[in-house]
Amino acid sequence: MDSKRSTSRWIAPLLFVGGLVLAITSTALFPAVKGLGTKVRLPVFHGALTWVNLGAFSLLALAAMIFLITKRSSWYRYAEALRWIAVPTWLVGSVLGTLAALNTWDFTGSKASPLSVAAADPRLTAQFWILIAALAVIALEFALGDQRWTAFIDIGFVALLWTVLMRAVLGPGRALHPDSPVLNSDEIGIKLYFFGIVAGLSVAILSAVWVLAHARMRSDEKAAEVVPGE
Repeated sequence: MDSKRSTSRWIAPLLFVGGLVLAITSTALFPAVKGLGTKVRLPVFHGALTWVNLGAFSLLALAAMIFLITKRSSWYRYAEALRWIAVPTWLVGSVLGTLAALNTWDFTGSKASPLSVAAADPRLTAQFWILIAALAVIALEFALGDQRWTAFIDIGFVALLWTVLMRAVLGPGRALHPDSPVLNSDEIGIKLYFFGIVAGLSVAILSAVWVLAHARMRSDEKAAEVVPGE
């Protein structure tokens, strides 16, 4: 058991670094496009990060459900780790999304400031409200201090997240936000680099979750140990 733990302690950080290197390299090699040039790399990275982040939030709900069914604390630790990794990542993604919009969208003809126009976009608005809800979940975790109730809140949050996001994606008012330009592209290279970013970020985030969850599990085991002589 100790040898397995020792191995996982260096494999996970190695995968984390490798994932980041793959994501950064794929972003740097992403080809310039007509009109935007190399500026396209920012929204492409933001899009890939959003995909991975949504996957992490979905895994959060799944881990929370398994915890409620099995009552195994290890599953709560996975959910906890996913929460603590996914929420800050969503914050970073929200900032990148705003920067990508301000630097790549066409605001020609608008009398309002670019920031106010971007802020009115349904998808960026949804991203903001999801961030507020995610921060509220973190606050409730501290306030309640109860794993079972926190798991229910995690599941409710993810359900709310997808509801808000789907309304933004399927609703009106998306004139400035492009619809999957990478997936709609005929260039195989563009798709390969994009999915290289997705793969790299996925490996990095899952590795970070593994490290955090198992650190908490080891802490639980130490707390549960009976001190000899007592």
